[in-house]
Amino acid sequence: MRFAFRNCKTNPKLTIVVFGSVSILLLLAITKLKLYHDTVDTRLRLEETNEARRSRLEKREIQLKEIEHYNKENIKNEKRRLPKVIGIGVKKCGTHGIIGFLDQHPLIRIPEEMEMFFFSSTKSPDISFYRKRMPPTNDRQVAMEKTPIYFAFPPTNIPYRIKTSIPHVKLILIVCDPTPRAFSDYVHERIRHELYGDPMIKNYKTFEQYVDEYLPQLQRHIKEWQKVSLLHSDLREKLVNLTNINLASTVLSNGIYSAHIKQWQSFFNSSTLKVVDGKRFMQDPGPVIEELQDFIGIPKVLLREDFVRHPDTGFFCYRKFTMQHLQNQSTTRSTKSGEMLKCLGGGKGRTRNGMQKAKDETLHKLRAFYRPFNHQFFTDIGEDFKWD
Repeated sequence: MRFAFRNCKTNPKLTIVVFGSVSILLLLAITKLKLYHDTVDTRLRLEETNEARRSRLEKREIQLKEIEHYNKENIKNEKRRLPKVIGIGVKKCGTHGIIGFLDQHPLIRIPEEMEMFFFSSTKSPDISFYRKRMPPTNDRQVAMEKTPIYFAFPPTNIPYRIKTSIPHVKLILIVCDPTPRAFSDYVHERIRHELYGDPMIKNYKTFEQYVDEYLPQLQRHIKEWQKVSLLHSDLREKLVNLTNINLASTVLSNGIYSAHIKQWQSFFNSSTLKVVDGKRFMQDPGPVIEELQDFIGIPKVLLREDFVRHPDTGFFCYRKFTMQHLQNQSTTRSTKSGEMLKCLGGGKGRTRNGMQKAKDETLHKLRAFYRPFNHQFFTDIGEDFKWD
């Protein structure tokens, strides 16, 4: 090498070769050192992650044993109580999924008839009848029901009826991008027509046909209503009345969340009304379920590690994460076909699996229509879900 450097003075080509070789060696050394440090950092992060998981699992096991003991000791104290939590909608945004996953919690009790429709009745509410339909619970357990039509369907005074009937109840509102929601709602109603003869959208064999007729109608209605008031909240009564006249309109009108949220916020604040982004829930339910346990006020024993993708459908299911999973380094949130999973019913995810699609042109029209209502809704709740 010293010979090569001495000859560099008289041989420019050799100079280029030598210095090029040295540069390559230095680059290789630096790259190798970086890979080493990255490997060490990854290993340390994994150890820290596993240590945090181990701590969470140990805490969870202590809490579960304490809850199990309490439930056994207080069987005699169980009685039928009014629900402490109600899922109020929105239809086709994941209310069923949330209550289905929360049902895995030992302090959550769900009635057999999961959707009560109690406050949507036109009759005066018989609260004692409602209480009798709830499952027996002890002092710490939480009875929970969900009726997705509460948020945007008749009557207009549902928020008031709930608040005056159960003053301390907490509400979960799960919303989603109204454009794919409308398509999902249409597919759902189309299947109901084919299976049960439900006449709601019997005249519309395609989503495009439905939108082409109903979107202009809804736009005309809104334009007329806005001549009286530009406040989004003033649309609520108009849209609810439209539902009474033509139920099929709800496939589109239910996605105008800004027309309804103010009415709910006038009776419930952020400590009693939790708004959840359905898209976030579908993409990764674990963190959402953890947040909901904090919101409800129960120990966090359903952990984000418990939610894994089904090996066939790709949708999330519940599988209790254990020390064995931790030891096997099952940190990828995947699962095996033989594991016991608790998944949603086969009727869920009809449009999310990609088997049924709406035309891009139709979706583009709907996105343009919903955009100003989405922006107002985000302003009202103080959070932007970035659906556009």
